Amino acid sequence: MKANRQSGGCSWQRTRTHMTINNTGEICWRSLLFVPANNARFVEKARTSQADAIILDLEDAVLAEHKAEARSAVQDIAATLCTETRDVLVRINRPLSLAVRDIEATVNEHVKAVVVAKAASAQHLMLLAEILEEREYALGLPTGQTKLLPLIETAEAVGRMDEIASCPRVVALVCGDEDLAADLGCNPDSETLAAVKFKLVLVAAHHGIRPLGLMGSIAEFRETDRYGMSVNRSNAVGLKGTLCIHPSQVDIANSAFTPSMEQIESARRIVDAADAARRSGIGAVGLDGKMIDAPVLRRAQNLLKEGQRFVG
Repeated sequence: MKANRQSGGCSWQRTRTHMTINNTGEICWRSLLFVPANNARFVEKARTSQADAIILDLEDAVLAEHKAEARSAVQDIAATLCTETRDVLVRINRPLSLAVRDIEATVNEHVKAVVVAKAASAQHLMLLAEILEEREYALGLPTGQTKLLPLIETAEAVGRMDEIASCPRVVALVCGDEDLAADLGCNPDSETLAAVKFKLVLVAAHHGIRPLGLMGSIAEFRETDRYGMSVNRSNAVGLKGTLCIHPSQVDIANSAFTPSMEQIESARRIVDAADAARRSGIGAVGLDGKMIDAPVLRRAQNLLKEGQRFVG
């Protein structure tokens, strides 16, 4: 494979295949629960979780002396946790020497994506994607089966967010609040990080990928009321899901990031009214005292599409 960087983004020439490998249509993550890959008790609890994705962690949650043990357990754990409604992801380590070993142990039919700790640039992701493709080829898996979820955890990554989002295999972006706050010298729930998440929503929309994150800190898992308010705010600004570090956060996240039946019914009425107006040759129409024009219709259509993923 040859990987060439052009105009700050990713341009690929493939020797084995020519296919789009960053299709995001199958990505429906509202809640992504971290589970240390070497903690059997937490893994067992994850089996009953309603999280849309389980992230088997090989990075921060695993001490250096236990990383080999955790790495060797990933494939068996992934096979038992993966279901039709739940994806399994694996967070790999940042040093390249560890990342290569993590990927070699991780890639298999049950792992949907690799979570890239401290994603640095398009070049960084291009290198990891090459390793992923080599491993997929060796195992007889479809090229591009393993997606990428970059963690924005440094000031450098914030400045390169657009090029990171443009890379093949990238299906979502998310802020790693604690690391990013440490790098920027601010609190995880500060307005500084809020501004990063506003940018993340814009970048993700531009590239057609899923924006993930929390307008607040995921670390305060015991304060469920405060967490719920943060998730509701996250949904309001355009984020579509969040990382979770405790099972108690999962149901709150799923509920907040799922359109309510009232919202779905309102959106259906808007779409029906717009369809009726179009058949009558009218470009805009009033409904419940509000004007329905193209932008309002598009928001309603997007909400219905999101709702169909979770409530039918």
